Amino acid sequence: MNTVEIRLTTTGRLDEALALPADAIGIGQEGCLTKLPDADTLRRAADRVIADGRSFVLVAPIAWPRTADQVCERLLAVATAAPVTIAVNDVGTALTLSSAAPSGCTLVAGLGLTRARPHSGDPDDATPPAPLLDVALLDLLPALRAVEVDTETDTAGAASRQIRQVVDAVPVGWGRSCPTARRHRTGPPDCRPLCDTPYTISAHQRWRLQHGHREPLPAGTERPTLTVWGNAVHAPVRTAPTAGYRILDARRHTPDALAAAVTASHGPAPVPVGR
Repeated sequence: MNTVEIRLTTTGRLDEALALPADAIGIGQEGCLTKLPDADTLRRAADRVIADGRSFVLVAPIAWPRTADQVCERLLAVATAAPVTIAVNDVGTALTLSSAAPSGCTLVAGLGLTRARPHSGDPDDATPPAPLLDVALLDLLPALRAVEVDTETDTAGAASRQIRQVVDAVPVGWGRSCPTARRHRTGPPDCRPLCDTPYTISAHQRWRLQHGHREPLPAGTERPTLTVWGNAVHAPVRTAPTAGYRILDARRHTPDALAAAVTASHGPAPVPVGR
């Protein structure tokens, strides 16, 4: 049986998640501190999840310089009150928590920290670069006991760590300046509810696929459709999960679909990960 985690962005669907046979419940997302619930709300959620016999995962947003102290303060406020797992998404937060987190806290490398895409300088190359793990970076952060990846990431070299796969999202990147807030001409905290309504964009330039170049895609190339959630941009999932720990992004599922996905994700025993 696979281990299944339901990933929420806020506590709004916590009752629904607790009614399902998931092994863990996560709250948070990689992109934005504004969306993360306050410390008291997170502590209450952690207490409920742990009291119900589940693991609680707190997803740390990527800490930009102006928010780094707030991110760590909120994470530690929760970690000192309950034995939680924290998915860290930047090097600074990882280093801080490696020394400051209590002994009962488990640290894992989140999607914002693990995903790397070496870009191609060939202007005729329209394929998204294959994502891979920065194993050298992870080796410098031994406190991170597991890694979160999407189903397309090459996990070779990470055999010493548990692999946790997000099965219904393939992140392309996160913006320091939020495209959703700009789209609606607003900002924190008024932008908070807007993250729950995605919109799509067409990847007509190579930089949108993380090539690092602004050239348009070559003529005749299919333009991939990308989905924007807050300041995160996701591509469609094309690869089936293989890891024994599977994360379901609840935003992408109606209540009935989420229940079915939890049942299906428990599924058969996993095959070895790594390509």
